[in-house]
Amino acid sequence: MNTNLKSNSAVRHLVTILILLAAVFRASADGPYTIRGIVLEFDSGEPVIGASIAEKGAPASVITDINGEFAISVSGSKAVIDVKSVGYEALTAEVTAGKTNTLRLHTSNNLLNEVVVVGYGTTTRKDVTGAVAKVDVKEMQKAPVSNFEEALAGRVAGVQSTSGDGQPGSELSIVIRGNNSVTQSNAPLYVVDGFPLETSVGNVLNPEEIESMEILKDASATAIYGARGANGVILITTKKGKAGRPVVSYNLYMGVQRTIKKQEMLDPYEFVRYQLDVNEALYSSMYLGNEMTLEDYRNVGGIDWQDQVLRDAFLMNHSLSVRGGSDNTRYAISGSVVHQDGVITNSGYRKYQGRLNLEQNLSRKVKAGVNLNYTYNKKFGTIASEQNSSPTASIMYSMWGYRPVGTLWQSDLLDNLFDDTLDPTRDYRINPVMAVRNEYNPMHTNTFIANAFVQYKILD
Repeated sequence: MNTNLKSNSAVRHLVTILILLAAVFRASADGPYTIRGIVLEFDSGEPVIGASIAEKGAPASVITDINGEFAISVSGSKAVIDVKSVGYEALTAEVTAGKTNTLRLHTSNNLLNEVVVVGYGTTTRKDVTGAVAKVDVKEMQKAPVSNFEEALAGRVAGVQSTSGDGQPGSELSIVIRGNNSVTQSNAPLYVVDGFPLETSVGNVLNPEEIESMEILKDASATAIYGARGANGVILITTKKGKAGRPVVSYNLYMGVQRTIKKQEMLDPYEFVRYQLDVNEALYSSMYLGNEMTLEDYRNVGGIDWQDQVLRDAFLMNHSLSVRGGSDNTRYAISGSVVHQDGVITNSGYRKYQGRLNLEQNLSRKVKAGVNLNYTYNKKFGTIASEQNSSPTASIMYSMWGYRPVGTLWQSDLLDNLFDDTLDPTRDYRINPVMAVRNEYNPMHTNTFIANAFVQYKILD
């Protein structure tokens, strides 16, 4: 009896050990696996450096090294991985642990097949021999700006878009691949729907009406335009009507512009102390006396003229268009309204623009069309970069240099036109608040562009 009990007990222990070993073996079998492989370019066989490798459905990923090799932990002995790299088509492949998996990526041809306007027609990007930059118009139109030239800043290599003073409605300077002339203009040539324009069209066109934009940078691409294209060419194609039911589009965006960083100014105590350090005999009579000491200015509230001159400015843009037509007649009618206030008080910009495009098939080979564009621009207010007879009379100098506290006999600075503590023959300084509130300085511009064409199709 005892022998049987011992025997049964030994059998039970043996079974338990076998079950535990099986569990451990199964757990190890279900544990993580390491997949190793190499990523190569399909045609040349060169390693693809920096390709992203990730198991399908898993968040973790690795990248290939300088030899195109990788190692990644997966959940099973076989796994499905995604391989991605810039300039190559994405690849999804099934791989196996325990061997080196070779993966080959095909070069992506999407960008090479993109249609590009080159001045004398259209071609695919892979056939372009010159330096041509295609602007991503959809991304550009997302920028909350009043003209497309502002949206070009930082978006195209070799193209600089800068503003002289930042006043709303001021024209921007576009320079392609640096300045080519010391004394003459470096502005590029604008070609809108095939018609060259010598002047900037940033404040004339509605950014919502631009279909595509290409920038020709080098001599081989601009030779067709002669000397006018020496500084580069900006080709703009506007949206036109298509056969079908009328399509009505309305776009509205609003925003607030704010000065991000202001200059740190002296408070009344720091200002008076500085004046005493410069000329104690002169300024003591202005600021000290009548039981007023230097320490008392620590408790005096001063004026930060930046808060008086600068403000949060409102921006609003409305765009409405109707496009449609038939097989023989196509039309596009649009209009836009821009209201932009400047961050300097009493400054702003207004723009009202309308456009009509009409195309008619007169026969199977003859087509005619007309483009009409009218724009009214108005900008007003103080021009921050304007030169004055005295440099201290400019608005920015007055805003930063005007004293923050009054004298013993003059406590209200906001009602005084001049700073009477200064010698006007050497330092002619005007109250910046009164200057911006009383300077209207409107500038009106009316621009009308009209062109027409007749096209005869000689050969298919």
